[in-house]
Amino acid sequence: MAEKINPDNKLTPKELAKHLRQPEGETGKEVGLQMNKGNKHICLNSYKVLNPKNKNHILEIGMGNGFFVKDLLKMADDLNYLGVDFSPTMVNEATIINEALIKSEKVSFKQASIEKLPFNDHTFDCITTTNTLYFWPQPQDNAKELLRVLKPGGKLLIAYRSKSFMDQIELSKHGFVKYDILDVENLLTKSGFKQIVTETIKEPELDFDGDIFEMEGIYTIGIK
Repeated sequence: MAEKINPDNKLTPKELAKHLRQPEGETGKEVGLQMNKGNKHICLNSYKVLNPKNKNHILEIGMGNGFFVKDLLKMADDLNYLGVDFSPTMVNEATIINEALIKSEKVSFKQASIEKLPFNDHTFDCITTTNTLYFWPQPQDNAKELLRVLKPGGKLLIAYRSKSFMDQIELSKHGFVKYDILDVENLLTKSGFKQIVTETIKEPELDFDGDIFEMEGIYTIGIK
């Protein structure tokens, strides 16, 4: 059976789009839980494609409520994870959900914007982000900001849905910018990334507002 998102159409497409961009309040918390369902496979697959190495320092942009962070930490030894989101609601929820990992000092969360990250140059071995690209305010400048905080030889992974899929979803008419693979690869090239490759992975079907969709995640990687 396909996983259901937005059951009973509780939110209009415009309302849902607003909270997908920046979840707020109690409704935002509920949308965060729904995102865990809709994003489960693309999130977990993004971590597999990222393929972190032992002792890597990882930055995730837009981690939502951080439900899958525990799965990333299982992929190598002594990983150090920092998640940023510009939604205070999601930073608070991620902090609650990952309390034990925070106490172990393996994980931390910070409210911040991709427009100006509060980190020094050459800080992270890897950066990963899933389903945030549609909302980047200045994509090329934002990609350059990610390049800045990566170590030389560091890896950026962007996970997203295809434009052809997004065109079928009503909510994507409200504040989403849609991308094909070539768009994302060109964006990274122009921003200074090298060795750019893309992988596509099929997923189980998804029931979105009563419509069944064949799903796949797209994963574009660039190296500093």
